[in-house]
Amino acid sequence: MQVVVHIDEPWQQEAVEEIARRFEASNPGVSVLVKVLPNGEIRSALIAGQSDADLVQLFNGDIADCARQGHLLDLRAWLGQNPDLIDLFHPSIFRLAEQEGSIAVLPLSATMKGIFYNKRWFDKAGIPYPAAGWTWDDFEKIAIRLQEANAAKDAKRFAARIPFQREYIGLLLLSAGTDWLSPDRSRASGYADSPPAIQAVQRAADLVRKHRAASATQDTFFNGDILRREAGMILDYYVMLHEIQPLLQDDLGIAGLPQFGTGQAANEPWVCGFGISSATAHPELAFSLLREMTCSANALTLLVTDGSIAALRAAYEEVGHDQDPLCNAVLAELANSAPLPISPANGLFRLLDEAVDAALGRILFEGADVKETLDELAVALDVKLQANASAPILG
Repeated sequence: MQVVVHIDEPWQQEAVEEIARRFEASNPGVSVLVKVLPNGEIRSALIAGQSDADLVQLFNGDIADCARQGHLLDLRAWLGQNPDLIDLFHPSIFRLAEQEGSIAVLPLSATMKGIFYNKRWFDKAGIPYPAAGWTWDDFEKIAIRLQEANAAKDAKRFAARIPFQREYIGLLLLSAGTDWLSPDRSRASGYADSPPAIQAVQRAADLVRKHRAASATQDTFFNGDILRREAGMILDYYVMLHEIQPLLQDDLGIAGLPQFGTGQAANEPWVCGFGISSATAHPELAFSLLREMTCSANALTLLVTDGSIAALRAAYEEVGHDQDPLCNAVLAELANSAPLPISPANGLFRLLDEAVDAALGRILFEGADVKETLDELAVALDVKLQANASAPILG
């Protein structure tokens, strides 16, 4: 009897293989085959009913999409028989596995984007460090003061960096209560061109073009500026904490995503988990292996702590993250998670990146009018969404 596991992350293969060999030793007659595949292939095979996997590694919106379409087994039956298993996970991360009343996966790791800042910049400007509940108004005022105190005459140093890229500027839209698309992903009009969206994009554009307090860039997943101490605050993935913290040490601070006004705090999560394919011929065996992979501090759950927040409490504590204020700050921000975002494996992800990034580039580099540009973007996206309404791009 064979159990097939599809994973997307090659650097996790050795850890999964180690667990697989231990599982085989405990279950005579059972073999475990681990396959490394791009997440797009894992998603597509599941949706097409062509997957040979019993267990699949999924990310973000792929978890929601595959659960909604019935390609993953609901884990509630097993967890109902083993209710203590749920308590093994951080609640703020486990709830990301809950999709429309079902439990789609057992989570492995999570992170999100937020603010890294250099305390020395704040100290020199005589500004208190960012506090919980801060707003984009606060961010703008702080950036202007940081620029004046630390980098007014230096063209290479900027108080802030917010990449003018769809995901990153999308966080400002999210904190303003809107998004690039409607919740059902059918239209952009009324969302990408809404007053809150215009306000959010204008705020980011003003930081660069009006106040000269932020760098003009569309580069993402980048930390060179803060490592060289050439930036006071950057918006980027918290997963880079393990790279930044050893160099900045006590000078490094972390803050949650600022919000507009006094509304409910919201941030976009990134989560990875393993689920059971609804096509499996061995559901009980698959759940036993799933439990082995995700519910104890093992080679896999400990490996993901090198950057991400482990979903499993025991792994988080074993590596000492529960004693690290910065890791705890990331974990606290995960409590503000919005619904899972579109996965890079979804064709809609690429459509949005191409259209939105081009529009944001015109605003950033050419000074294009924000309202006019977002109006044009919404119309263009609506045309593309309608043209693809019957295609799998909508996930």
